[in-house]
Amino acid sequence: MKHKFHLQYCGNLEACRTEARIFLSSAGAEPALVAVVYEGARGFVVDYSSAFRAKGAPPELDVAIAEAQKELVHYLNRRGENRPSGITRPGLGLWLTERDDETVVGLAVT
Repeated sequence: MKHKFHLQYCGNLEACRTEARIFLSSAGAEPALVAVVYEGARGFVVDYSSAFRAKGAPPELDVAIAEAQKELVHYLNRRGENRPSGITRPGLGLWLTERDDETVVGLAVT
């Protein structure tokens, strides 16, 4: 059985970090959150959802995790370090999703 994973990148305002959320799509069902990938002080972390166990995971999940890690390095403020003082919640969301190609949430920063 072939598994279909898709990734979503977003700013987690509570944890002050950029995350990649990995979802499993199944025919006729809502996509299910499988794992959250982010970079901490000691490197990348993969938090698996309680309904999904890493043990016996399909190889496609390893590919999705590697893709998430590769993409997250393009988010300049992914670890939430040196957060600007006085920043608003919407501003924090934009700050966490600023990329090295001068875009935020896919839009050019001017």
